[in-house]
Amino acid sequence: MRRGATAIAVFVVAAALTACGSTVSGTSAPGEIDVRTLNVGKYQTVPYHAHNDEIVPMFHVKRELATMRLAEHVATAYDIDPRLKTGYWPYAISTGVLPDALGRRADLEPIAVRHKLTFGLVTNGSDKSFSLSVGTDDWATKSDATETIVSSMIMQFPDADRAKLAAQEFYDANFAASPDNQPVTLSKYPAAHSYWRPGTPFLRTMQAQGSFVVAFLVSTPDASLDPLRALAEKSYDTQLPMLERFQPIPLIDVFQLRWDPDNLASRTLADDDLTPRPSYTNRLVTAGRQGMLHFARNREAAKASLAALNTDAFGMNEENLVARTPDAATARKAVTDLSVPYEKVRVAAAPANVPGAACAETKNPRFRNGHFTCVVAYHEYVGIVSSAKIDDVHQRAAAQYALLANS
Repeated sequence: MRRGATAIAVFVVAAALTACGSTVSGTSAPGEIDVRTLNVGKYQTVPYHAHNDEIVPMFHVKRELATMRLAEHVATAYDIDPRLKTGYWPYAISTGVLPDALGRRADLEPIAVRHKLTFGLVTNGSDKSFSLSVGTDDWATKSDATETIVSSMIMQFPDADRAKLAAQEFYDANFAASPDNQPVTLSKYPAAHSYWRPGTPFLRTMQAQGSFVVAFLVSTPDASLDPLRALAEKSYDTQLPMLERFQPIPLIDVFQLRWDPDNLASRTLADDDLTPRPSYTNRLVTAGRQGMLHFARNREAAKASLAALNTDAFGMNEENLVARTPDAATARKAVTDLSVPYEKVRVAAAPANVPGAACAETKNPRFRNGHFTCVVAYHEYVGIVSSAKIDDVHQRAAAQYALLANS
């Protein structure tokens, strides 16, 4: 049997050598384009990190990374009620940056400091254009009386005892802010601290869950208590189970969190050549699919397009996004299908000489006079860039492709 195997091996090698001696006509060509020939405008096409070394943020910035991890377990308003598909700017919560939706900052900041608020985030949603504002008297108003709003605030404290005290003291300070405030009981959540002002279409509620304080400011078109109660309870119904799947991050571990270990943010097009500093508020983020949805203006469109990418690995820099999909076929399909996290109006011209690129005119409330989005694919990576001008978005798409190639 050994002699037979040897004879077969010799035959295979001989056949291979004979094939190598054959001649194939044609002209050799590079496997990829020379990205230096692309019209990239002012944009950088080389990753900001050198020699593939990981960016290590400053000590005090690490809380931003913890917020990004928490965001994966925070419900959007669209999760709470599919009618609330319009998102509004999310941002990180700290002892010095408390959301107006939580109450009067001057009253609440000493409580947050005393009980050592670790980190948190606020995420907003509406069925309209989000017209919520909070005045100096601690109570909210909205310019569209027919609007339904949910503003969610999730905050981590060092332990359950501090979270419970913080929730109670936040409520006490808020309730004391006006003699018009009236307590409200939620039948499904009797431990929640809730109140409203009769005749206004708002209700504020908060309760501790483990090391977290979960708070909502909700508004309905009807300025009566029953619909406000129902929306508040639905918000807790959606959020609390998601938060149960998140392991609190002790402060000492917050400072050990890594930034961009997969080099996704470094592959994402930047508007300048400065070394970035991770920021949830300023949208320099690495996140999964749920974390990305908080930044979407049209969460219905974004949820469908992000799902089509079949990944939980994203980098974001302002309006620009990079996803690492499972394979090159998925990335190419994202271009073919024009999978963009915005509502598409019509197909637009693609940038010249950029392989595997497609563009669309899209709707984004931040751009009143036009908005364009392009998708590019490079191996298993997908880049999505946006601009108010078609020429600029073409340069961005070219630069994003070059950056992926150079990474």
